[in-house]
Amino acid sequence: MKILLFNPPAPDGRAYTREGRCTQEAGVWGTQWPPLSLATAAALLRQDGRQVTLRDYPAAGRDLRALAEDLRGLQPAFAIWSTGTPTLRHDIALARLVRKEVPAAVTAVLGTHVTVRPEEALAEPALGAVIRGEPEGIIRELCRHDSGFGQVAGLSWREGPGGQIRHNPDAVPLAPEAIPAADWEGLDLDGYRLPLKGRRFLIVAPVRGCPWRCTFCTAPLYYGSRLRRRPAAAVVAEMAANAERFGVREFFIWADTFTADRQYVRELCRAIVASGLRVSWTCNSRVDTIDEETLRLMKAAGLWMISYGLESGSDAVLAASRKGITAAQSAAAVTLAHRLGIRVAGHFMFGLPGETEGTMAETLALALALPIDIAQFYVAAPFPGTALEDEARGKGWLRDAAVASQSSAVMELPGLSPARVEAFRRHAYRRFYLRPRAAARLLAMAEPAAVAHLLSPVRRFLRWLG
Repeated sequence: MKILLFNPPAPDGRAYTREGRCTQEAGVWGTQWPPLSLATAAALLRQDGRQVTLRDYPAAGRDLRALAEDLRGLQPAFAIWSTGTPTLRHDIALARLVRKEVPAAVTAVLGTHVTVRPEEALAEPALGAVIRGEPEGIIRELCRHDSGFGQVAGLSWREGPGGQIRHNPDAVPLAPEAIPAADWEGLDLDGYRLPLKGRRFLIVAPVRGCPWRCTFCTAPLYYGSRLRRRPAAAVVAEMAANAERFGVREFFIWADTFTADRQYVRELCRAIVASGLRVSWTCNSRVDTIDEETLRLMKAAGLWMISYGLESGSDAVLAASRKGITAAQSAAAVTLAHRLGIRVAGHFMFGLPGETEGTMAETLALALALPIDIAQFYVAAPFPGTALEDEARGKGWLRDAAVASQSSAVMELPGLSPARVEAFRRHAYRRFYLRPRAAARLLAMAEPAAVAHLLSPVRRFLRWLG
């Protein structure tokens, strides 16, 4: 049985990541993330003896013609692909291409948007099923029950052509010890490069689930709210295997909140150190789940950059979004990491409820005052299934046809238009990066081999800034 798992080509040939809570176009300082969910599903399917082809068309710079060629050549029994909110119409319409090239193929999609609104996806007659929530175990069961969809928990599907949409019971998330190492076989890993450094990297996911309830985040829709911690030994073994098999020693530790359980983080870091494995990695963190002892141990185990979700410089905006932190905590966490010699990426968001010209200025002032090496400025996106979307619709902030995206404002906040939010975002990027101090930090991180690769995206970025 042949199975094709793929991250589809994006509209207009743009690089696009569709992975859990992160569905966005690769930015100038960002990069294309390896498709973790698809690679983990591939590992489970290969354990079952299935013949799996894994593709990431945006990362490889391949378009719809390449997808059509693969479909014709492989003639897969199953074609399963990722979707994202900003590209949803494009992603779902691919079912017609699959059906044209392989009429008998079972088609299914995954992602946070379709998890919340499976009926929207299944309005496309060529699509067979929607995978809701954490996808890997559901994909495995779907491919084990090729005679029908009714027995597969976590599926929504249409019963017969033009028939009634059925929603099977939710699937039980994978137990931590049952989550396999992602299997990247078949991907061209040259498409995954660290920003500024230019080195190849892969993703490792030790933890799933997030107990926090930020109004703007889709994380609970995918992995749930209960923390699941993979055995530390299994995570270290995965990193060692990737280093040996692919020659990759740079990793992004993927988690909704990696430092949610500091005891587990310390256990994992001690295991990395004890193994003698020489790796370099980055991770994310909340500013209130970190301390000096843990950071020092993380650095000893290979941490070189930490990403903080700082969101806003206004405590009132943070409280309204149920982020559960303060600007003072953000300042303390960034300063601590900088003092320990760890690079910091700060992530900020404009246009959250309660935002004003004044609070946006507070956020920019915080970004400029802190020793942040890389800053990302987003607009608040009312993704389906979030409390932010519920609030926006309830208060009439959204147009009916609005498509949520972190790079294009869609909410008409009281006294603050989408156009003004987008203009301030561009202003923030100009103020942050067009400073000698910021340029010096970037140059200090950049490796000579990566500089030429950055020239083209930097030019596009500067044109966008105006």
